[in-house]
Amino acid sequence: MFRIFFILFIAFFFSSFSQIGPRTWEDHLSINSCNTVSKKGNTIYASYYNGLIKFDEEEKSPETWNKINGLSDIGIRLLRTNPYNNKLLVIYDNCNIDVIDANEELKNYPDIKLKSLNGKKIVNEVTFDKQFAYLACGFGIIVFDTEKLEIKDTYIIGANASNLEVNQLALTESEIFAATPIGMYKASRASALINFKNWSYDTLSLPPGYYGGVVNVQGKILNCLSLSTQNGSQGKDTVYQYINSTWVKYGPMANEKVTTGKLSATFENLFSYIDPTGLVVRDINTGATLHHFVDYNGQIDFGMLKDCTISKDYTGKISYWLANQRFGLNQSYVYYDAMKKVTRNGTNKAPVGNIDIFEGKVAVSPSYIDPAGIGNYTQEGLNLFKDKEWSYFPCYEAGTTKPVLDVTSVLFDRIDRAVVWACSWYYGLMKYKDNKLVAVYTPSNTAMPTYFGQVRCSGLSSDKAGNIWFANSNVSNFLSVIKKDGTYLNFQFASGTPFTRKTYVDKNNLVWILHERTGGLSVYKNTNFSAPKVDVNYKFLNNNSGSGNLESNDVYSIAEDKDGKIWIGTGEGISVIYNPSALFNGGDYDAQPIKIVQDGNVELLLGKEAVTAIAVDGANNKWCGTSLGGVYCFSPDGLTQLYHFTKENSSLYSNAVVDLNYDETSGDVFIATEAGLQSFRGIVVEGEQDYSNVFAYPNPVRPGYQGKVLIRGLVDESIVKIADESGNLVWETKSTGGQIEWPITTLSNVRVSSGVYLIYASTTTGELKTVAKILVVN
Repeated sequence: MFRIFFILFIAFFFSSFSQIGPRTWEDHLSINSCNTVSKKGNTIYASYYNGLIKFDEEEKSPETWNKINGLSDIGIRLLRTNPYNNKLLVIYDNCNIDVIDANEELKNYPDIKLKSLNGKKIVNEVTFDKQFAYLACGFGIIVFDTEKLEIKDTYIIGANASNLEVNQLALTESEIFAATPIGMYKASRASALINFKNWSYDTLSLPPGYYGGVVNVQGKILNCLSLSTQNGSQGKDTVYQYINSTWVKYGPMANEKVTTGKLSATFENLFSYIDPTGLVVRDINTGATLHHFVDYNGQIDFGMLKDCTISKDYTGKISYWLANQRFGLNQSYVYYDAMKKVTRNGTNKAPVGNIDIFEGKVAVSPSYIDPAGIGNYTQEGLNLFKDKEWSYFPCYEAGTTKPVLDVTSVLFDRIDRAVVWACSWYYGLMKYKDNKLVAVYTPSNTAMPTYFGQVRCSGLSSDKAGNIWFANSNVSNFLSVIKKDGTYLNFQFASGTPFTRKTYVDKNNLVWILHERTGGLSVYKNTNFSAPKVDVNYKFLNNNSGSGNLESNDVYSIAEDKDGKIWIGTGEGISVIYNPSALFNGGDYDAQPIKIVQDGNVELLLGKEAVTAIAVDGANNKWCGTSLGGVYCFSPDGLTQLYHFTKENSSLYSNAVVDLNYDETSGDVFIATEAGLQSFRGIVVEGEQDYSNVFAYPNPVRPGYQGKVLIRGLVDESIVKIADESGNLVWETKSTGGQIEWPITTLSNVRVSSGVYLIYASTTTGELKTVAKILVVN
């Protein structure tokens, strides 16, 4: 019976805990927003911008491919497959290129990204001819050899060899056509295409203007004069066909009022274009509209379709794959079929405002208000992470289906586990219970202050009693509270009308209110919710000595460490208040910088960085997010740098960190950047109160395993010794937090022999002890 239980436990533990190992990254983005799609063999590839999913068209089991596990970059702009050699080009916004061959091997080609070029450095579209990929770029044309992975030619075709953007290219055996923002260009392929004089600008048979695309559909060349692209004139685009060396209106569409967007030669005799309502598929020979994809299971596209691929599927039926920025990746066979959506678990959309974590659950709000106080008017709701699954629910104004704009902050209630709070820059405060809206606090039912009609709510936090504190920006009564009995209160201060986005309640129930834009920091001592009185129960801190001594009056972040010190992230590094209790007892409460030695010089910790987020892990290490420099992790005293993650040296997607937070149950640091949400699993987890749940993984250690054994469930600063069955000491260490790693070696760094090993753990005083076993099989 014990053996069966042990096997079941190992199976459960493997599935629930160790799929993500220590010092590994995870991407938490869904594919609910998709911008490009391509098919390579029987495999569909679709981009969610910061990564892609790939899956067999028949099995439809999506796999994720991103910067964490193989791609070289983020910001995918185009996915295009060369039918000649079945190679997929992954083209990024910055012109970086990954090439995935028929065997799924990836090679990176960064040369275009690294080159200093005049003009707009982007790739708009790709046209293939044998192994060559003709890249229509923002500065001209590049011919890329997909076999040799090198640039064959570069064509700068503007007047007098000036850079001219090319939107799309079409090729015949003898000619090459370029659609540009000023008109159509063409050249003989037998000429020296590198010489701009061999490119002719067609003004005889075509009007000048913005040409969004040109394609070869079974030998017939079509282009599109896209007036709507420039001035929004719907229905005024014109499709032309190249016949006998001149352009004429494409007969079947000559009298139609259309908005065509980019043209695509999609499949056999079909061509397509994207109009404001969706995808239009037509027969090149007759011009007949075969399909018009508008409806996504009851919802209209509204111009969010970005790309499509059309081909026969494994059954021989014509299959349509549509990449939609609003509805994600969908498949259909004919326009009246219900769309079949491909999903991947993750946050609904990429934008993140703030992160709250409580008891292993993660909540993410979608809107980040910039320092100018301008929202992005997003209609996104909340994302919740529980039991390794993301769920999403929208936020509507009470009694309506009108989306709440700019939900800036989210907070798990620390008393009632079924309650989640959220606040909006433009609406107010919302209380949800079991994902249902149960109460709202807005100017219509409270005395909540407004700034030019905007409530500007943000910065949710909770005190030990369960009172919910939050901020209202650009007003003098910038602090509000929902008492645990549901009563709303607002507090008037005498420090102007600062820009305010965050509040924080420390263990002593001091409420810290963070002000950006040189606003400093306010501290309110809550004594029966009494009115703020300067130097009695309220202080305003700034960068003056004797008044806070902050490094900067731009205050972005704050955290209390395990020793009670207050770490403050400013626009010019970190300030630490070592004695916050002195704020209201007459002592010295000035903050101090952390001084470090760098290259022989004394510098201030992150003194040149805007520190946008701070979190404290189970070992009292400080995780710091910055506006431009990525993520840092420092030792408890701040003097030793443990990690520095940037997009250049790690799997981090962006160096612009919006927020971060630490999950003490898993050791995960959740990081929100401009590119979305990721997490990094560190080795440190919160220490336990006793040794009632000590376990090791993997256990047993099987032959061929080259990793480390995790021993978890420890009390912080445990003395851990590992001995063989005869009692001989093999290895020992001291834990920081509730977990250690054993490299399965002796103290001499020699791998241990097969056998049973005993794990002895005790507190430094010896008051608490435990023994566990682990089996090693080499």
